[in-house]
Amino acid sequence: MKRLLIFILMMALIVSGCTTRNYDSNMELGKSQVEEANYLEAHEAFELAYKEDQTGEMKELMELCVLLADGMKKYEEQDFEASQVFFEEAAAYKANYEKSKLMVQKAIGMSSEAGEASAEPVEDTDAEQSRDESEDPVIESEEEDKPVEAPATSKLADKGNHESNKDSDKTLTKAQAENLVKDYADMENYPQLQIQYDREDEKGDYIFQVFEMVNDSKGSGHKATWGWYGVNKKTKEVYELM
Repeated sequence: MKRLLIFILMMALIVSGCTTRNYDSNMELGKSQVEEANYLEAHEAFELAYKEDQTGEMKELMELCVLLADGMKKYEEQDFEASQVFFEEAAAYKANYEKSKLMVQKAIGMSSEAGEASAEPVEDTDAEQSRDESEDPVIESEEEDKPVEAPATSKLADKGNHESNKDSDKTLTKAQAENLVKDYADMENYPQLQIQYDREDEKGDYIFQVFEMVNDSKGSGHKATWGWYGVNKKTKEVYELM
């Protein structure tokens, strides 16, 4: 009986030692990937470590890696407005551990860079071409141009177009925009999803966050973003920011 007890204790020590080594190796691998800004690879390593030991530090690192990875992806695609959304969310993260705090500082810096990049004026090639054409010499016609009265049918068409434009100028409400996003994200088939109005961007579009609340093993919950969506007030077009 004593031999059996000793054997069980030895096996427990061996398993515990293997778990600790796996946790430490994945933790170090994840941190080294963070240093190189490889946030997807870092998340994979932290996720493996989290399976070995579900610590608060590992949870923070995993969540920040997701936000920074999404932000960097949009930044590389030159979708600076969308990238700034992810960086701002990471910058506002309440970090409690040293490595997590460094990642928050990285997010603050990238949020500033994304904001500056999105504010840079884009060269308007159409306006430049129009300006060049206006500078070209124009040969005057010997005969004066006579105004031509528009046919009655054209006037009726113009009136119809005017009425159509008036209808299209009606502003979409937040509630209507929210329903459009719900249909677009097929939230009816995903009852765990929630939607929240976030802001109105510089183009005047409504921005919504679709998310679900995830509870960890310790009973505390956090938002897991499903997606960010914009709605054009005039065209009623729904589009994804991520």
